[in-house]
Amino acid sequence: MDLALWALAALFTPLFPLSWLFNRLVASLPAGAIQGFAVLVLPQLGIEILHRAPQGPLCSAAFRPWVMALATASALLYAVRALSARELGVWTRLVLCSGLATVWLAWAVGAPVQVLQLMALGWGLPAAVALYLTGVFVRRVGGAYVGLHGGLVAVMPRMTASLVFAVLALTVTPVFPAFFMLWKGLGSIPVAWLPFWLPLIFLWGWAAGRLFQDLLFGDYRGEPMTDIGGMSVALIGFVFLASLIVSVIGSGGASWR
Repeated sequence: MDLALWALAALFTPLFPLSWLFNRLVASLPAGAIQGFAVLVLPQLGIEILHRAPQGPLCSAAFRPWVMALATASALLYAVRALSARELGVWTRLVLCSGLATVWLAWAVGAPVQVLQLMALGWGLPAAVALYLTGVFVRRVGGAYVGLHGGLVAVMPRMTASLVFAVLALTVTPVFPAFFMLWKGLGSIPVAWLPFWLPLIFLWGWAAGRLFQDLLFGDYRGEPMTDIGGMSVALIGFVFLASLIVSVIGSGGASWR
Protein backbone atom coordinates (compact mmCIF):
# COMPACT_ATOMS: atom_id res chain seq x y z
CA MET A 1 0.00 0.00 0.00
CA ASP A 2 1.21 3.47 -0.79
CA LEU A 3 2.56 5.18 2.35
CA ALA A 4 0.28 8.20 1.93
CA LEU A 5 -2.82 6.03 1.72
CA TRP A 6 -1.70 4.01 4.73
CA ALA A 7 -1.26 7.25 6.67
CA LEU A 8 -4.76 8.40 5.69
CA ALA A 9 -6.20 5.10 6.87
CA ALA A 10 -4.35 5.45 10.18
CA LEU A 11 -5.71 8.97 10.53
CA PHE A 12 -9.37 8.23 9.79
CA THR A 13 -9.41 4.89 11.61
CA PRO A 14 -7.17 6.29 14.35
CA LEU A 15 -3.89 4.61 15.11
CA PHE A 16 -1.11 6.22 17.16
CA PRO A 17 0.50 8.66 16.47
CA LEU A 18 -1.97 9.86 13.80
CA SER A 19 -4.78 9.33 16.30
CA TRP A 20 -3.70 12.66 17.79
CA LEU A 21 -4.75 14.39 14.57
CA PHE A 22 -8.03 12.46 14.57
CA ASN A 23 -8.76 13.77 18.07
CA ARG A 24 -7.91 17.32 17.08
CA LEU A 25 -10.06 17.08 13.96
CA VAL A 26 -13.13 15.85 15.86
CA ALA A 27 -12.58 18.34 18.70
CA SER A 28 -12.46 21.22 16.20
CA LEU A 29 -16.03 20.48 15.07
CA PRO A 30 -19.07 21.90 16.89
CA ALA A 31 -19.99 19.80 19.93
CA GLY A 32 -22.98 17.54 19.44
CA ALA A 33 -24.44 15.82 16.40
CA ILE A 34 -21.71 17.00 14.00
CA GLN A 35 -18.98 15.39 16.08
CA GLY A 36 -21.12 12.28 16.38
CA PHE A 37 -21.53 12.10 12.62
CA ALA A 38 -17.77 12.51 12.17
CA VAL A 39 -16.88 9.56 14.42
CA LEU A 40 -19.31 7.39 12.48
CA VAL A 41 -18.09 8.33 9.01
CA LEU A 42 -14.33 8.84 9.37
CA PRO A 43 -13.46 5.30 10.59
CA GLN A 44 -15.53 3.81 7.77
CA LEU A 45 -13.61 5.99 5.33
CA GLY A 46 -10.32 4.74 6.76
CA ILE A 47 -11.44 1.12 6.38
CA GLU A 48 -12.49 1.77 2.79
CA ILE A 49 -9.03 3.17 2.07
CA LEU A 50 -7.47 0.06 3.58
CA HIS A 51 -9.71 -2.12 1.44
CA ARG A 52 -9.23 -0.36 -1.89
CA ALA A 53 -5.59 0.72 -1.70
CA PRO A 54 -3.11 -1.32 -3.77
CA GLN A 55 -1.12 -3.95 -1.95
CA GLY A 56 2.52 -3.20 -1.14
CA PRO A 57 5.31 -3.80 1.39
CA LEU A 58 3.29 -2.26 4.23
CA CYS A 59 0.64 -4.96 3.74
CA SER A 60 3.10 -7.85 3.79
CA ALA A 61 2.86 -10.66 6.34
CA ALA A 62 6.19 -9.60 7.86
CA PHE A 63 4.88 -6.09 8.57
CA ARG A 64 1.57 -7.08 10.15
CA PRO A 65 2.98 -8.11 13.57
CA TRP A 66 4.35 -4.58 13.86
CA VAL A 67 0.86 -3.25 13.16
CA MET A 68 -0.49 -5.54 15.90
CA ALA A 69 2.11 -4.22 18.33
CA LEU A 70 1.33 -0.61 17.46
CA ALA A 71 -2.43 -1.24 17.73
CA THR A 72 -1.98 -2.82 21.15
CA ALA A 73 0.16 0.06 22.39
CA SER A 74 -2.30 2.60 20.95
CA ALA A 75 -5.31 0.94 22.61
CA LEU A 76 -3.59 0.72 26.00
CA LEU A 77 -2.31 4.30 25.82
CA TYR A 78 -5.73 5.82 25.18
CA ALA A 79 -7.45 3.58 27.73
CA VAL A 80 -5.02 4.77 30.41
CA ARG A 81 -5.47 8.40 29.36
CA ALA A 82 -9.26 8.03 29.64
CA LEU A 83 -8.91 7.23 33.35
CA SER A 84 -8.01 10.84 34.10
CA ALA A 85 -10.46 12.52 31.70
CA ARG A 86 -13.41 14.32 33.29
CA GLU A 87 -14.76 16.19 30.27
CA LEU A 88 -17.31 13.97 28.57
CA GLY A 89 -16.25 14.76 25.02
CA VAL A 90 -12.57 14.16 25.75
CA TRP A 91 -13.38 10.91 27.59
CA THR A 92 -15.46 9.69 24.66
CA ARG A 93 -12.79 10.43 22.07
CA LEU A 94 -10.08 8.72 24.12
CA VAL A 95 -12.09 5.54 24.65
CA LEU A 96 -13.15 5.57 21.01
CA CYS A 97 -9.53 5.77 19.85
CA SER A 98 -8.66 2.92 22.20
CA GLY A 99 -11.47 0.77 20.82
CA LEU A 100 -10.86 1.56 17.16
CA ALA A 101 -7.27 0.33 17.51
CA THR A 102 -8.78 -3.16 17.61
CA VAL A 103 -9.86 -2.67 14.00
CA TRP A 104 -6.19 -2.61 13.05
CA LEU A 105 -5.61 -5.78 15.03
CA ALA A 106 -8.39 -7.49 13.10
CA TRP A 107 -6.95 -6.19 9.82
CA ALA A 108 -3.52 -7.55 10.74
CA VAL A 109 -4.92 -11.07 11.22
CA GLY A 110 -6.81 -10.99 7.94
CA ALA A 111 -10.39 -10.15 8.92
CA PRO A 112 -12.69 -9.35 5.97
CA VAL A 113 -13.67 -5.77 5.37
CA GLN A 114 -17.25 -6.40 6.50
CA VAL A 115 -16.01 -7.37 9.95
CA LEU A 116 -13.80 -4.29 10.13
CA GLN A 117 -16.77 -2.11 9.25
CA LEU A 118 -18.93 -3.74 11.93
CA MET A 119 -16.18 -3.29 14.51
CA ALA A 120 -15.91 0.40 13.69
CA LEU A 121 -19.68 0.70 13.85
CA GLY A 122 -19.75 -1.04 17.24
CA TRP A 123 -17.61 1.72 18.74
CA GLY A 124 -18.74 4.57 16.52
CA LEU A 125 -22.46 4.43 17.35
CA PRO A 126 -22.19 4.73 21.15
CA ALA A 127 -19.47 7.35 20.74
CA ALA A 128 -21.79 9.31 18.44
CA VAL A 129 -24.57 9.14 21.05
CA ALA A 130 -22.19 10.23 23.81
CA LEU A 131 -20.91 13.14 21.71
CA TYR A 132 -24.46 14.20 20.89
CA LEU A 133 -25.26 14.25 24.61
CA THR A 134 -22.04 16.17 25.19
CA GLY A 135 -23.43 18.84 22.91
CA VAL A 136 -26.59 18.94 25.04
CA PHE A 137 -24.44 19.47 28.14
CA VAL A 138 -22.46 22.24 26.49
CA ARG A 139 -25.56 24.10 25.33
CA ARG A 140 -27.30 23.91 28.70
CA VAL A 141 -24.52 24.34 31.25
CA GLY A 142 -21.66 25.75 29.18
CA GLY A 143 -19.46 22.65 29.44
CA ALA A 144 -19.49 18.89 29.86
CA TYR A 145 -17.33 18.49 32.96
CA VAL A 146 -19.53 15.91 34.66
CA GLY A 147 -17.55 15.96 37.90
CA LEU A 148 -18.54 19.58 38.55
CA HIS A 149 -22.21 18.79 39.05
CA GLY A 150 -22.63 15.22 40.25
CA GLY A 151 -25.96 13.48 40.74
CA LEU A 152 -27.25 14.35 37.28
CA VAL A 153 -29.61 11.39 37.43
CA ALA A 154 -31.79 13.38 39.85
CA VAL A 155 -32.39 16.26 37.43
CA MET A 156 -31.96 14.64 33.99
CA PRO A 157 -32.90 10.96 34.35
CA ARG A 158 -33.59 10.32 30.65
CA MET A 159 -30.37 11.91 29.50
CA THR A 160 -28.38 10.17 32.22
CA ALA A 161 -29.87 6.79 31.31
CA SER A 162 -29.04 7.35 27.64
CA LEU A 163 -25.49 8.32 28.53
CA VAL A 164 -25.07 5.28 30.78
CA PHE A 165 -26.10 3.02 27.91
CA ALA A 166 -23.69 4.80 25.56
CA VAL A 167 -20.81 4.46 28.02
CA LEU A 168 -21.54 0.78 28.64
CA ALA A 169 -21.67 0.13 24.90
CA LEU A 170 -18.46 2.06 24.30
CA THR A 171 -16.59 0.09 26.99
CA VAL A 172 -17.47 -3.32 25.50
CA THR A 173 -20.02 -4.41 28.09
CA PRO A 174 -21.66 -7.76 27.15
CA VAL A 175 -24.88 -7.58 25.07
CA PHE A 176 -23.67 -4.43 23.32
CA PRO A 177 -22.38 -4.59 19.70
CA ALA A 178 -18.71 -3.85 20.41
CA PHE A 179 -18.59 -6.80 22.79
CA PHE A 180 -19.51 -9.30 20.09
CA MET A 181 -17.05 -7.85 17.62
CA LEU A 182 -14.21 -7.71 20.14
CA TRP A 183 -14.94 -11.29 21.15
CA LYS A 184 -14.63 -12.27 17.51
CA GLY A 185 -11.35 -10.39 17.30
CA LEU A 186 -9.84 -11.87 20.45
CA GLY A 187 -10.71 -15.32 19.15
CA SER A 188 -8.67 -14.69 16.00
CA ILE A 189 -5.40 -13.29 17.33
CA PRO A 190 -2.51 -15.52 18.40
CA VAL A 191 -2.71 -16.65 22.02
CA ALA A 192 0.58 -14.91 22.80
CA TRP A 193 -1.10 -11.54 22.28
CA LEU A 194 -3.97 -12.13 24.72
CA PRO A 195 -2.08 -11.04 27.88
CA PHE A 196 -1.68 -7.61 26.30
CA TRP A 197 -5.38 -7.29 25.46
CA LEU A 198 -7.06 -8.68 28.56
CA PRO A 199 -5.89 -5.72 30.73
CA LEU A 200 -7.46 -3.44 28.15
CA ILE A 201 -10.94 -4.72 29.02
CA PHE A 202 -10.22 -3.98 32.67
CA LEU A 203 -9.06 -0.45 31.82
CA TRP A 204 -12.21 0.24 29.82
CA GLY A 205 -14.37 -0.89 32.73
CA TRP A 206 -12.33 1.20 35.15
CA ALA A 207 -12.70 4.27 32.94
CA ALA A 208 -16.47 3.75 32.83
CA GLY A 209 -16.60 3.36 36.61
CA ARG A 210 -14.71 6.61 37.15
CA LEU A 211 -17.09 8.43 34.82
CA PHE A 212 -20.17 6.98 36.53
CA GLN A 213 -18.81 8.03 39.92
CA ASP A 214 -18.75 11.64 38.75
CA LEU A 215 -21.98 11.42 36.82
CA LEU A 216 -24.38 9.46 39.01
CA PHE A 217 -23.37 9.83 42.63
CA GLY A 218 -23.43 12.74 45.03
CA ASP A 219 -25.80 15.69 45.25
CA TYR A 220 -26.49 17.76 42.17
CA ARG A 221 -24.77 21.16 42.29
CA GLY A 222 -26.05 23.46 39.61
CA GLU A 223 -29.00 25.22 38.03
CA PRO A 224 -32.21 23.33 37.11
CA MET A 225 -32.02 21.83 33.61
CA THR A 226 -34.55 20.48 31.15
CA ASP A 227 -34.20 16.79 30.37
CA ILE A 228 -34.05 15.46 26.81
CA GLY A 229 -37.38 14.41 25.33
CA GLY A 230 -38.88 10.96 25.23
CA MET A 231 -38.55 10.82 21.42
CA SER A 232 -34.79 11.35 21.70
CA VAL A 233 -34.54 8.49 24.18
CA ALA A 234 -36.65 6.26 21.93
CA LEU A 235 -34.46 7.06 18.92
CA ILE A 236 -31.29 6.32 20.88
CA GLY A 237 -32.79 3.03 22.06
CA PHE A 238 -33.73 2.08 18.51
CA VAL A 239 -30.19 2.84 17.30
CA PHE A 240 -28.69 0.58 19.97
CA LEU A 241 -31.17 -2.22 19.24
CA ALA A 242 -30.62 -2.07 15.49
CA SER A 243 -26.83 -2.03 15.89
CA LEU A 244 -27.04 -5.00 18.27
CA ILE A 245 -29.04 -7.05 15.76
CA VAL A 246 -26.66 -6.17 12.93
CA SER A 247 -23.57 -6.99 15.02
CA VAL A 248 -24.93 -10.35 16.19
CA ILE A 249 -25.83 -11.37 12.65
CA GLY A 250 -22.57 -10.04 11.23
CA SER A 251 -20.28 -11.54 13.87
CA GLY A 252 -22.03 -14.89 13.66
CA GLY A 253 -21.89 -15.06 9.90
CA ALA A 254 -18.43 -13.71 9.20
CA SER A 255 -15.57 -16.15 8.86
CA TRP A 256 -12.17 -14.72 9.72
CA ARG A 257 -10.07 -17.58 8.54
